[in-house]
Amino acid sequence: MEPGVYIFTDDRSRTVYIGKAVNLRSRVRSYFQPGAGDGRFLFSRIVANTNKIDFIVCANELEALLLENNLIKKNRPLYNLRLRDDKTYLSLRVTTGDKWPRVHPIRRWKDDGHTYFGPYSSSRSVYELLRMIKKYIPLRTCTNAFFESRHRPCIEYEIGRCTAPCVGLDDETSYSKMVQEVLLLLRGRDRALLELLDTKMQKASENREYETAARLRDQISSVEKLLEHQIVQEHSQGDCDVIGIERSDEIASIHVLLVREGRVISSATHTCRSAQKDASQLLSAFLGQYYHGDKFIPVEILVPVQPEGHELIEKWLGSKARRKVQLKVPRRGSKVRLLEMAHKNARVRSESDGHQLKLNEQIASRLGTQLGAGGPIRTIECYDISNIQGTLSVASRVFFEDGEPDTELYRRYRIRSVLGSDDFASMEEVLHRRFRSSQQRDPLPDLVVVDGGKGQLSRAVAVLEKHQLDVIVCGLAKDRVRAGEHTTERVYLPGNSQPIDLPEDDPASLLLQKVRDEAHRFANSYHRELRQRSQLVSGLEEIPGIGPRRRRALMRCFGSLSAVRDASLEELAAVEGLTSTIATSLHAFLNPPDESDLVEEVLEMTFDDETEQVDPPEQGS
Repeated sequence: MEPGVYIFTDDRSRTVYIGKAVNLRSRVRSYFQPGAGDGRFLFSRIVANTNKIDFIVCANELEALLLENNLIKKNRPLYNLRLRDDKTYLSLRVTTGDKWPRVHPIRRWKDDGHTYFGPYSSSRSVYELLRMIKKYIPLRTCTNAFFESRHRPCIEYEIGRCTAPCVGLDDETSYSKMVQEVLLLLRGRDRALLELLDTKMQKASENREYETAARLRDQISSVEKLLEHQIVQEHSQGDCDVIGIERSDEIASIHVLLVREGRVISSATHTCRSAQKDASQLLSAFLGQYYHGDKFIPVEILVPVQPEGHELIEKWLGSKARRKVQLKVPRRGSKVRLLEMAHKNARVRSESDGHQLKLNEQIASRLGTQLGAGGPIRTIECYDISNIQGTLSVASRVFFEDGEPDTELYRRYRIRSVLGSDDFASMEEVLHRRFRSSQQRDPLPDLVVVDGGKGQLSRAVAVLEKHQLDVIVCGLAKDRVRAGEHTTERVYLPGNSQPIDLPEDDPASLLLQKVRDEAHRFANSYHRELRQRSQLVSGLEEIPGIGPRRRRALMRCFGSLSAVRDASLEELAAVEGLTSTIATSLHAFLNPPDESDLVEEVLEMTFDDETEQVDPPEQGS
């Protein structure tokens, strides 16, 4: 009669399914009883793919719920309802706990005494709103460290987008009024803000402060334009989340409306495969994943049916929100209309998203057949090496699931043990670091792709064999030889002397190209970032062979780093102590090939002793 969590794994040690139970023994045994099925579409697949069962005993059912959510997030089981990481949703934070508040985008809510708004499903609308605030409500935008170090106004003050409270050019009373204007706007009380601005404009006009009146007039116009573009509905209730569900075969579409201060401010649809047939089971699994982590939890969550174990879920949500949270099934009034709106959106998205999921499954099956995998390839990791003349060698890892990038499992590596331009050894180092730790290792993919041919592939195979991992691996390279014919992607497989030629327009080939190009982009962006960091220091320390003596010789000869950068290869080679090889490396490092501009790569960055994990740019809003 012990509560806990059970974990089903397959013959390749991949997690198939994770569940919780009040009675572990009875629950696990029920899966293998004659005639078992519990009404779930994917039940037979779960049982058929299970090779081993692990379990973790918990003190109570709430602890089991928390552990189940954590394990699903970490192990990414095949048949659990699992949402993609929602860090792509931006929120806004007004630092009302500071003496001089500022407003800025943020991705995680914290209990820090500040005021949060969102999350918003469209990052574009968030940045448009921030631009409008910065232009017409000139709060400071700088960090606290920058603010506290100022002795004179910065350029933001010079162009009229900050009142420079850092150097005493604004007082707390005036500044707090601007903060209140921002709060009115973000809380959806735009009419109150318009009335306030109109009163201030009339007063400025009466006092013949015409420049101030003109600025307020423009601000009013901007707020009105923002109102015109907002698709919102007014409701009597305050904050609540509204959840609508639409099922079709094994596919579930769940639409969430975010209602804040009585207005629908954002919405998003989550479409995925689910082993839960019953709506109450599906909703219970969704709530556990959706509110996992740091996220604002309103006082009410409107649902079409009560989820399985709703009392336990309410208790868990209340402990996270530090106040009472209710799951309600509305029967009449505006709340029913909200629920109908959420269900309508789920139904509309179910058809299009479900079609895309099935198409991705067909491509996964086709790719598995072409590579001899014996089954569909749903998850793919791809690795790429980037350097210039052996300097600042880096590697990237991107992760795709069901044909779409999953940025939560993107990683980037700084090559440590390899000197110079040795892509084979660099690839070996990166894969060894990726697969050596079984305890903290990320979930294994169905396919590992290395950018390159036989050399890179042989190093990858050696690493996987060393760590005794049963993972399919291939090398991917373009065929640049066949003139006059269509370009093909050459896929190198272990044990095959000849590559598989995939036509460039083949769906499986397009998927591999997409994965490889994303790995290349991610590696190049990291290399660019490191190069910029290095050039901010002196620009020369990272060049192999350029020590203190040669740096001094370069500076004596050219006088500055910009002059060194502008020098020709011949001029560099003429510097005393520089060989032609070192001059070539230096010239290539300081004059990299032109690269297209990219959006900001790093919104949040965390470091550990093995890799740098980042959130790449949002894939589209």
